[in-house]
Amino acid sequence: MKHPEAGPTVEWDVVIDQLRAQTRVGIHNHERVAQPVVIDAVLRCRSQALPEEIGECLDYDAFCRMLCAYLDAQTHTDLVEQLAADLLALAFDRYAMLEDAMLTLYKPHAVRSAAQVGVRLRWSRHDYLRRRVRLPAAHLAEATHA
Repeated sequence: MKHPEAGPTVEWDVVIDQLRAQTRVGIHNHERVAQPVVIDAVLRCRSQALPEEIGECLDYDAFCRMLCAYLDAQTHTDLVEQLAADLLALAFDRYAMLEDAMLTLYKPHAVRSAAQVGVRLRWSRHDYLRRRVRLPAAHLAEATHA
């Protein structure tokens, strides 16, 4: 970004489609072992100018690795809704440029007659700050260094 003080802010979206990971989520006994999950996300970023270097971007590779590391480290979460909220909290904690996010967390094997079922959450940074979802410190540290 050459002249961040010049001009209005710029917004752009980072789109993640069908990120596949393994985690333990669900209320049934058979869901206490690792199972596949799929994530779609649209991450709206804002800064003073379009990024010109990777350090100024939301690095989607690092972002995906962070989510996968967090999911892999989970011992178990009962509700998909809570796990999706934890992932969004992690994203807002880690990326200051993130203004809004929509994240869908699917469980492809949850319902036999459906290709997949899941939960979609939409948060703005304001929503996140208001809710202030707390992550276990150990998981946050592991995931942010992935």
